[in-house]
Amino acid sequence: MHKTFTLNRTDNIELNLYQYGEEDCDKGHRFGPAVRQHYLFHYVISGVGVLHSEYGSFSVAAGEGFLIHPHDVTTYCADERRPWHYMWLEVDGLVASKIFAECGLSRQFPVYRPNRPEQGADAERCLRQIIADGDGHRLKVLGLCYLFFSALIGNTQQGMAEQHNDKAQHLRKAIKQIENRYHENLTIESLSAYCNINRSYLCRLFKSQYGIGPKEYLLNFRMSIAVSLLCNQHTAIKVVGISVGYENQLHFSKAFKQVHGVSPAKWREQNLGREQ
Repeated sequence: MHKTFTLNRTDNIELNLYQYGEEDCDKGHRFGPAVRQHYLFHYVISGVGVLHSEYGSFSVAAGEGFLIHPHDVTTYCADERRPWHYMWLEVDGLVASKIFAECGLSRQFPVYRPNRPEQGADAERCLRQIIADGDGHRLKVLGLCYLFFSALIGNTQQGMAEQHNDKAQHLRKAIKQIENRYHENLTIESLSAYCNINRSYLCRLFKSQYGIGPKEYLLNFRMSIAVSLLCNQHTAIKVVGISVGYENQLHFSKAFKQVHGVSPAKWREQNLGREQ
């Protein structure tokens, strides 16, 4: 059995749900090597299998899950005798990385292992409702997505333990500063000084957790906000640029194109024109 849905609208900058589905894998089912553009989380209902990445090979069984980070090369294989039956979500957005961190997941530890496996019914119920409701209930599906991740976080001690980790504290402090000061002339030097660590260590922390440096993280954050502001066609592009930290409109346009592939004006024309 294979079932997949794709959401046509992805306009929530906090958490975008791109696709979701369910698959009852054939014996030895294999996918990859492949690269994903967004976070992809598989929740295993039954069976066993293995996830392979540059960080190692990880066995995943029923009641557990595995996370694939954006831009990572991975391969995953269902067992020859007891293949996976899993459901999956493909997400991104400003809070996605925080959600998975609270689940205790990272590139080095991509497997979700619940503290109380017998209490996984809430998470599975949310996924089944998401798949059952389909594309016709966009807001309900997004709400169920939040409930699903809340159930995962509530059933792991790893996420709670990470809150006391020095590295996690530095990252949270840096991200909070980005969220509060993205519209200012925020530099990586000032960000590392604010966190009371050196620049190279801050870069290593971001690379380890997100696969990108703090400069790219800040850029992506700014451009996500810019997209939200561009949706109001009465807001001048120059104002949008200033609002996300670019006094020079040309610099803003170049930065926006670097992330989204087109200029702000072209993005507005393509996206607002399609919705009218």
